Amino acid sequence: MNEILNFRQQNLITSLCSCGGASKRALAAKAIVGMLTTDEIEELCNLISNEFMLNGITESFEPNDYGKELEDLLDAVNKTRVT
Repeated sequence: MNEILNFRQQNLITSLCSCGGASKRALAAKAIVGMLTTDEIEELCNLISNEFMLNGITESFEPNDYGKELEDLLDAVNKTRVT
């Protein structure tokens, strides 16, 4: 089990990467086991950020509940860059 991502976050990553073909599914698998390169972290952060902008904010540009989950996911993924 990944020490950085909880089960819900792992499911979110799998969902975000499920529509992108084999390379995105491989990205999700690597994220879940905690084996991303710096470039892959950047790619995953871009996917999360795009999803946040499309579905994670209200009309007043405040994060909705899903957006808050995405923010937490982004923090968790970025944490691997800092540590």
